[in-house]
Amino acid sequence: MHLSFLFARHTEWRNMVKKERRRRIRTLKAKEIESSLEYQNWYKEQEALELLEAEQIEKSNKIENDKWVQAELVALEEWKKIQIKNESLLQKKLQQQAKLKLEWELEKQKREREAVRLKEIAEENRKRQEIFMNNLEKFLNGDLMEPPKELLILYESKPNCEPCPFFTKTACCRFGDECSRNHKYPGISKILLAANMFGHFGLENANYNEYDTDIMLEYEDTDTYKDFKDFFLDILPEFQKFGKVVQLKVCNNYEKHLRGNTYIEYADIRSAVQAYRALHSRWYGGKQLSLQFCQLLSWNYAICGLQSSKRCPKGRACNFLHVFKNPVRLHEENRHSERPRSTSSRSWRWSESPERPVTKDKEIEKHSRRSSESKHRRHRYHRSSSYRKRDG
Repeated sequence: MHLSFLFARHTEWRNMVKKERRRRIRTLKAKEIESSLEYQNWYKEQEALELLEAEQIEKSNKIENDKWVQAELVALEEWKKIQIKNESLLQKKLQQQAKLKLEWELEKQKREREAVRLKEIAEENRKRQEIFMNNLEKFLNGDLMEPPKELLILYESKPNCEPCPFFTKTACCRFGDECSRNHKYPGISKILLAANMFGHFGLENANYNEYDTDIMLEYEDTDTYKDFKDFFLDILPEFQKFGKVVQLKVCNNYEKHLRGNTYIEYADIRSAVQAYRALHSRWYGGKQLSLQFCQLLSWNYAICGLQSSKRCPKGRACNFLHVFKNPVRLHEENRHSERPRSTSSRSWRWSESPERPVTKDKEIEKHSRRSSESKHRRHRYHRSSSYRKRDG
């Protein structure tokens, strides 16, 4: 054990000695090389190359530094421009917000003033409406001889245009308020117009088209006039409740703006106003009435002069009034007496609301009656068809 240790120590010492000897040899050789002329020249060349390389690196660094400085200056200028632009945008935004706030304040004040003005107008209109209603009640009760001045106002659809000749004569126009001429609507008059009050199958389906030529085959004018008589005798007592009816005319024109129009002329304005107030928006025969005051130059101007002789070239498509012949004379002494109840199946009924649906038994009866009538029409149609074929 002791010998092996001593041997290991000796081996280590020998290695160190050899290593030191090799180092001394290298040192001596290096000193010899450094002292030689060739080494001195090489060393100078290496120093010159290192110096040149250092100069080139310094020059390159200076160029890159100049580029960086220039880029920094450009970036700084751009940043300043962006800051100026942002500052300008911020100022504009602040100005816009201030402007919007000012406009909002002005609009708020304007709305408040408008609300106050509308409130004052509403209060003034309410007071005027109260005065108007009081005067209207006094006028209808007979305490005032003249109607309220508010009712004497004339409304014009197009004040700067020429008056419409048809509206002036008939108080109706096929173009309505879209007419290019002026329509004058009186605030009050003796004549009331109930547009399309009389509705009937014979009037509504008279203008049949080419694909349905048989729709009026089993219908005659006598059927229409029969129902008109029931209609006339039904509405006359209702309108006479409010005063003396001077004239009552019902149109049998086919044109939509005249079809079924009913004109009621009273002897005085007070009666017409009472009738308008009581009957406007009421229900009759399943329709809600829409009454309006109208002015006619004369019944002779309004009614077609060729109707009575049946020589009107336009027939019932005429824009003048083609009216039914009244079944009774209005100036008869017994015009206020109650008419006998009609036995017709057609119902012309006054009501404050739409008519109620019929009961189940009435529906069955009505359906059976319609089926029998349709069978009768088909029989008459086939018979007429056979006659036409035979004549042909």
